[in-house]
Amino acid sequence: MKTKFFFAAMLLACASFVINAQGYKDGIDFYKIGKLDDAKELLEKNLNKPGTNMSEAYYYLGEIAYHKGDLALAKSYYDKGIAADAKNPFNFVGQGAVALKSGDVKSAENLFKQAEKISKKNPKLAIAIANAYYYTDANAYAKQIKKQTDNAFKWNPADPDYYIFKGDDLGYKKEWGQAFGQYELAYQNEPNNIESRVKAANVDFFLNPNRAIQGLENLLKEVPNNALVQRELAEKYYENNNVPKALENYAKYYNNPNHFAKDEVRYAQLLWMNKENDKAIDICNGLIASGDESNNKFFGYRLKLYSQCAKEDWEGALETGKEFFALPDQYNSLYIPSDYSYFATALSQLDRAEEAVGAFEKAMTIFPEDKSLRNQLIGIYNKNKEFDKAAQMRQAVIDSGDYTVDDLYNLANAYSRLAENTTDADVKADAVARGKKAIDEVIEKQPNEVSNFYMLSRIMSLGEATEFDGTALESYKKLEAAVDANKDNRNANYYYQLCYRYMANYYDRQGQKDMAKTYFEKWLSLDPNNEQLRKYVESLNQQ
Repeated sequence: MKTKFFFAAMLLACASFVINAQGYKDGIDFYKIGKLDDAKELLEKNLNKPGTNMSEAYYYLGEIAYHKGDLALAKSYYDKGIAADAKNPFNFVGQGAVALKSGDVKSAENLFKQAEKISKKNPKLAIAIANAYYYTDANAYAKQIKKQTDNAFKWNPADPDYYIFKGDDLGYKKEWGQAFGQYELAYQNEPNNIESRVKAANVDFFLNPNRAIQGLENLLKEVPNNALVQRELAEKYYENNNVPKALENYAKYYNNPNHFAKDEVRYAQLLWMNKENDKAIDICNGLIASGDESNNKFFGYRLKLYSQCAKEDWEGALETGKEFFALPDQYNSLYIPSDYSYFATALSQLDRAEEAVGAFEKAMTIFPEDKSLRNQLIGIYNKNKEFDKAAQMRQAVIDSGDYTVDDLYNLANAYSRLAENTTDADVKADAVARGKKAIDEVIEKQPNEVSNFYMLSRIMSLGEATEFDGTALESYKKLEAAVDANKDNRNANYYYQLCYRYMANYYDRQGQKDMAKTYFEKWLSLDPNNEQLRKYVESLNQQ
């Protein structure tokens, strides 16, 4: 069955040095809260360093292998732990756990007894044995588990491991509040117990994020060099959307020699988010130059590209982008739409329009559902004055049948741009007709939206054989009525001026001077600083 050990790991997955580090003990801390790979890395990194208790380090390496399901490797580590110090009872418990998992119950019981002879009435040892039974089958070995936990409490009711065991079990059962209570009891009995305080914060983060963060802040004051606590606090700030505090704490953690390369990626990300792009690039350069072929190198390239674009260092971004997209095929699944967007933006800024379009088109074949890529490519087309291509891409969305009212409005706008900028009369006429069809459908769905009538008026004006010939008259009357019904519209003044300008000129050309004068005066009342208009109105009054 699943074990409570992995409940701890699940908690961390959901939640998302100053002078000297603690060496291998940081690895133990990471193991206890379910970070197996991190724990393994730190234990191996510090295994042969002065001050490392080899027997203890091998025991936890064995525990990691055990929980990863590699019983043979686990046993080899426990054997090494016994060879390093036969008086350490926990490696015998580890051997017993392997035997129990393999179905050899008698051997397991003998190994547990051997451990108990080495350290009598040891509550921590009793909990370790209880865990061995629990990880194998909590239901089948419920009696043995109860015996060991009862002994642990009897021998030392203040020992935190007893309460941590209870908390993990409750957490596995998703009884979060009670789990937090057990962790709280653990650190009340032993205030400097890192495992219980971090686990309590991980549970509490779902209930009260600020309280959880404060708990980790208090803990860090007591263990300022602890890599786990530094990292957990930094991550909690990040998960709580406090980028400045996350960055501040990651900066401290970055100086701990027991930090991980993957955390440099997070640090670089935070620097970029905080617009500290030069620092972000420095971190990324280190990740890229490390020779590490893991995903960390890939992310180093990504964040360097993003940071260079943020600095508007387009030449640098171009070179980084080329290297980024030339990485081996093993990274292909890691690329995301924004990777192509940033690279294409750099190309566009360097007037390499054809390559920019190519980058977006490639991205769209990989991520066909990502509308942001389509919109950005349309932006490139508009920048390049390729209004026909922009309109075609907008039309393809409508033709697919999967579109929104906004898509229709954008289509009308695309056709209006095309009509406004083409010199081909047939293309212009077609664009006006298609644009009108699109905006008519929008108005049918959104009859009270003023901007829709503005778009209609604009398109109809573009369809006029000669300016102010009346083709757009009715659309401007509709726009005026829409503004009358929505006078709090922020663009009301501008829309009214457009209406009055059109109507004044239309009636003037039709010889209806009184009507023209009325609308010219209305226009002037909204644009009193327009001297040319003022002089024209004065000339009308003198006629």
